[in-house]
Amino acid sequence: MCDTGYSVKRLVEDMQELRAGGASDAAMAESVPDLAKRLLLMKHNWLRPYMCEPNAEDRNSAGIYKLHEEPDHTLGVFVVTWLPGDETPPHDHGTWAVIAGLDGWETNHFWKRVDDGRVPGYADVRRDRSQRIDTGTILSLPPETIHSLHNDSGGKSVTLHIYGVNVDYTDRHKFDPVGHAVAPYRFGATSNTVTSR
Repeated sequence: MCDTGYSVKRLVEDMQELRAGGASDAAMAESVPDLAKRLLLMKHNWLRPYMCEPNAEDRNSAGIYKLHEEPDHTLGVFVVTWLPGDETPPHDHGTWAVIAGLDGWETNHFWKRVDDGRVPGYADVRRDRSQRIDTGTILSLPPETIHSLHNDSGGKSVTLHIYGVNVDYTDRHKFDPVGHAVAPYRFGATSNTVTSR
């Protein structure tokens, strides 16, 4: 298969076609990594240097560049750039997600919730395993996955994030493993809109 024409626009069209065909969240999470791989092969055609910069207005948050989002906030595609040392708290997405390395690397930590979730505001989460995200890594995360990211690489880390729904429009949570707390969670940075290519 020749991917010389694969682009963000084609990725979105392929995801729209899957969704229109009735693909479930599980089917989307299974199919989208192959589409993301095709897009990564063509990153020289669409990834711009400014997308590889952290948030210029707030040096303590990621640079988030929106490549696409449907009017109903579904099928969000973003480039996210982290500075060395940046990290997130353990969190879920409230939707399926695919994360793929574009440049540099970071560590993805998976967490397991061990309480039954019956006590409001309380959660007992424990780190389960870790995986490095680099230019050869594409992760597919079901909605219930709890993970955290840490750019422990010493350099910038740039990743492609694809969501079933923009996470600022889901019932998303962050977890405090020390205080055993759970609370709503948002991206925490303003995204910059980029025209799809």
